[in-house]
Amino acid sequence: MKMKSDSDSTGVKKISLIDQLSANISYNMAAATRPWSDLSTNLRLKLTKSYTFSMNASFATYAYEFDKNGNVVVGERTEWSYGRFGRFQGYSGSFSYTFDNDTWKNLFSKDRSNKKQKKDEDEWEEDEDEDEYEQEEKQSTTRKQEKAAVDPDGYMTFKMPWSLSISYSYSIREDRTKKINIKNMRYPYSITHSLNASGFVKIGSRWNFNYSSGYDFTQKKISMTTLNISRDLHCFNMSCGLVFGPFTSYNFSIRANASMLTDALKWDQRSNTGSAVQWY
Repeated sequence: MKMKSDSDSTGVKKISLIDQLSANISYNMAAATRPWSDLSTNLRLKLTKSYTFSMNASFATYAYEFDKNGNVVVGERTEWSYGRFGRFQGYSGSFSYTFDNDTWKNLFSKDRSNKKQKKDEDEWEEDEDEDEYEQEEKQSTTRKQEKAAVDPDGYMTFKMPWSLSISYSYSIREDRTKKINIKNMRYPYSITHSLNASGFVKIGSRWNFNYSSGYDFTQKKISMTTLNISRDLHCFNMSCGLVFGPFTSYNFSIRANASMLTDALKWDQRSNTGSAVQWY
């Protein structure tokens, strides 16, 4: 979609409303039975630079039926033959929003320069499929020599890049642990939802902290929490990973940055996830 822009010389800027919209179904000509696959649909909307909405749904092609023993199985007759579009198997979706260094500036700054607006518009048009955390890892291995930035008073500018992504996920699925409705041959549906948080903090040019955690509203407990710490030692890289939750564990390693020596010059220490590490 095109919108009016004051910073662009043409007066128009492009905004992507639908990043992905797809529907997939296939036919296997070599299959003796049930050649049709299930129908899957996907939709991804990038409403703003920081806000993303995604969803997917699936529809089964073949209907349920009872076998000789009275058990419910997937038959060879399609839902279409019964005059139905397809058996709705489930739906899942998520809302996510990312906070970073520029978030508060954009919210509370009343006067942003044209240079900043132009930068945001250029970033909007770029492909942002590469994960932010992978970019941070790549930057940690190759440090560039740059002139230190100073503020108007002559002091070195303090910079601490950080990011916090909060996402709410939910799903509606067939619950085959319950009894099927014999009239329409449908299982009841169950709902699950969770809240997740992940991000990174970069202290200086050598320290990196990545973290992730969440809360499962269905199980009513905190999901697996991870914390990864890395330190650039110039020729070597030190990293430590901590896992909290059902599979509590830790790992610590020092490796050479050179690709030819990374497997030869290394020291690893890790725990066994089955040893039930206790943190004090």
